[in-house]
Amino acid sequence: MENPYKRKKDPEASKQLILDTAAEIGATADWHQVTFQAIADKTGLSKGGIIHHFRNKEELLEELVRQSLVELTEWTVEEKRTSGNNIAPIAFLRFVIKKSSDIRYRRTMKVILQAALINEHYKKMWDEWFTSHISGGPVADFDVNSLIIILVADGLWYADNLGLYSISAEKKEQIVNKLLNLN
Repeated sequence: MENPYKRKKDPEASKQLILDTAAEIGATADWHQVTFQAIADKTGLSKGGIIHHFRNKEELLEELVRQSLVELTEWTVEEKRTSGNNIAPIAFLRFVIKKSSDIRYRRTMKVILQAALINEHYKKMWDEWFTSHISGGPVADFDVNSLIIILVADGLWYADNLGLYSISAEKKEQIVNKLLNLN
């Protein structure tokens, strides 16, 4: 990846480049393969420039997860607004389907999934986000239809982010339509 950013000209752009590159490396290998040297090699930034933004890899991962949850919130709110359906599980399902073709999103989600599986702190961050923005409380308290929608959305999310299998956009839309007609 060629570094289109010049030193000191746009520190926020450099920071975002670091985050995107870390997600790219972490998603194609695993998070343990992400090193400041690997990021420097891929971006053309110096290791010192990377350390200027992130003191260590843990701080980098924390920012990647935090930023991703902010973006997820924005995207989910936008999905509720544009679909005209303010039911969070449906907005979440539509969001998961819409974002499944977004490579940047999938890379970042794969890193978040890795982080949540190996570190309780990141699992808690995800759980808190999900409770605040999707479930609104214990998922077990949902009505059966909403619970089915959440489970389908989760299944599609895991399948997409783990690369387990591929479902066409047409089939995903059929799933949404079927779920919206549950009574």
